[in-house]
Amino acid sequence: MSEVDIEAQNLEEIELLNQRGGRTLSVVDLINAGTLSVEAAAFIFCAVTHGESILMGARPGGAGKSTLLATALGFLPPGERLITTSSKTVIDRGLKHPPPGAECFLAHEIGSGHFYGYIWGSDVREFFSLMDADRRIASCLHADTADEAEDILIGAPLHVPRDLVHRLGLLGFMRVIDGAGGPIRRVSYLYGSGLRLAFRWRESDDLHEQVAEPSAFGLREEDFARATDFLGDLVAAGIHLFEAVRERVQVFHHRHGR
Repeated sequence: MSEVDIEAQNLEEIELLNQRGGRTLSVVDLINAGTLSVEAAAFIFCAVTHGESILMGARPGGAGKSTLLATALGFLPPGERLITTSSKTVIDRGLKHPPPGAECFLAHEIGSGHFYGYIWGSDVREFFSLMDADRRIASCLHADTADEAEDILIGAPLHVPRDLVHRLGLLGFMRVIDGAGGPIRRVSYLYGSGLRLAFRWRESDDLHEQVAEPSAFGLREEDFARATDFLGDLVAAGIHLFEAVRERVQVFHHRHGR
């Protein structure tokens, strides 16, 4: 498949994550809403660019974990193919055949429902086994912290090996609180490689606090600074449609490389 064909397919797959109706929200929408800061978004950008596997979580439904996952997938390097695990056959095929190029296997949710892109039981263990040098995974889970997510994944009936769980390099968690004008959604925690905390949201002053430098997760400080400037410029320019943001992400990647 050409890069153009892969991009068109990826956008279709990301759109299927949209459970709220309306248009798919972009990272600029989330920054403008206060859901995350420019710096927190830059951390996500750098982790995705670095090839990290992704897990987004929240216990309640409708908290925004699928939206946050879509935001992260909007940062994929050009040419990386997004493959939704719509059946066990898709996972099996991935395990049997080496990737022809960079691939990201997507499960809409690690959950027991019979819905498109949901996986459970032994399929989850095999899904995690897909991770290798040219292949990552991405999904959502009903958990509020990295510790909760780890307990669910390594416990029954999933039994994902702990070392595979710790290969996740980007974990984000959403929180919903009541506001005067309705629900307020915030990215409560961002974790990097080794399930170490990178950012946390402070409810007292509604700020996202950076608790570790990017270098602690194998990310380059100059890449983080460049991503921060890039996203800040998108916000300042008012570029907020998902597809428009994605176009500029592609240009950024082509200019600066993976």
